[in-house]
Amino acid sequence: MSFDILIKATEALLQPNILIYLLVGVMFGFIIGAIPGFNDTNVLAMLLPFTIYFGATQAVIFMMAVFAGAQAAGPIPAILMNMPGTPSAAACCLDGYALTRKGMAKKALGTSLLGSFYGGMFSALVCVVLGPIIGKYALTFGPAEMFMVALFGLSAVSTLTGKDPLKGLSSAVFGLLIATIGTESVAGYQRAPFGFYELYDGMPLIPVLLGIFGFAELFDMVNEKSIVKSDSAVQAKECSLWDGIKEGMKYKMTMFRSAVIGVIIGIIPGTGAAIGSWIGYGQAKQWSKKPEEYGNGSYEGLISVSTTDNAVTGGALIPTITLGIPGSGTTLVIMTALMINNIQPGPSMFTEYTLDVYMIFLSLIVANIIMFALGTVVFNVFSKTTSVPTTNLIPVIALFSLTGSFAARGMFFDFALTLLFGVIGWLMKKYRYSTSAFLLSLILGTLAENNFIWGLKLEGWLMFARPICLVLALLTIVTLFVPILLKAKKRG
Repeated sequence: MSFDILIKATEALLQPNILIYLLVGVMFGFIIGAIPGFNDTNVLAMLLPFTIYFGATQAVIFMMAVFAGAQAAGPIPAILMNMPGTPSAAACCLDGYALTRKGMAKKALGTSLLGSFYGGMFSALVCVVLGPIIGKYALTFGPAEMFMVALFGLSAVSTLTGKDPLKGLSSAVFGLLIATIGTESVAGYQRAPFGFYELYDGMPLIPVLLGIFGFAELFDMVNEKSIVKSDSAVQAKECSLWDGIKEGMKYKMTMFRSAVIGVIIGIIPGTGAAIGSWIGYGQAKQWSKKPEEYGNGSYEGLISVSTTDNAVTGGALIPTITLGIPGSGTTLVIMTALMINNIQPGPSMFTEYTLDVYMIFLSLIVANIIMFALGTVVFNVFSKTTSVPTTNLIPVIALFSLTGSFAARGMFFDFALTLLFGVIGWLMKKYRYSTSAFLLSLILGTLAENNFIWGLKLEGWLMFARPICLVLALLTIVTLFVPILLKAKKRG
């Protein structure tokens, strides 16, 4: 990388027409991310035919801006209505909505915005400085390494079990059982579809998320006048978005750790932000000085999710551009946009399209600056949702939950799934079972199972002797036991 290329790429990127692409892309991303169930991957896929008229570089820059905006806006409905805008924002419900109930919605949104900005900028800088070097390591991740990544993520279950470990463990096991529904990946036989062909591909994630969080909350809202508790009304008037940004600045180490996790998860093909956000949240809680606050309105927990979520964007772009291996669903669409414009992603891009590559990488930096500036206005507007009476809010949340569940796959069957998991989520909350442990196991269960089977078939038990597997195993042990030992030492 030469500084001359960076200067030329910056000059090209700051042209008015390119800046308009970035501005419109971020705004479009905000809209997609803030509507539960709508997915930036699906929406961008529908726009693919139009990329021929944009040109390859401009199309990818626009898509990256949408990607960044959607990831930043996903926590908005999660914080305000306990209904994740994107699957990766589900973990924001745990602390974000708890803060909203305490009258701290604006402050929570400010903290989330800061985390999104930090994660996005961190991953963008990694792309520019280390992208070509790090991208090579994506090739070293086979089934064995993917299984260990899933196991590393599942180690966070121990932090999400709540006050009753037995109920937490039961929730995690329930999630793993639900994850086994559908077609077995190796032999191809069906497991527990209950006669519904809609479950042949497995349990769809979005209807489950919208049911467990959004629809389940409606049962409790019926008896309340407002989302904000009456004794927290004064706090709701006094706090601001900038208070949340200042609060988030207290957790610099948490943001750094979460950003590193997000970039690494993004680089690994087949993972994505939904997995990264839960791993980031679990790691933050394991290393936190106040883990008891997690799930009850922890700013540290909230910022860990937002940071990890947005750090995945740059991480996922690295193998897409450098190797032609998409790091996520959205970057698969981005890669397709390049290919239909006769550009083959891979190592040759750095010699044939050097200027375009660095324009794409640098566009993430500009997109995140625009996202932060626009977010200070947009997030403030959305925060007014908390003042709407629940009698008006309940039908809106119900409509969004059902519409979002249908939009994901276009199946009316998913309405029933949302209602079913709404009841399950309400019962789990009522009897204090851990919905977060359930969701983490559901998300990581399939990844762990498939890669464990393939790893054994390819290498047998020697799969665990691979260098990266040993490093991940060591990290899993460290993250499980070191925080416990440190806290025990402090008590002593």
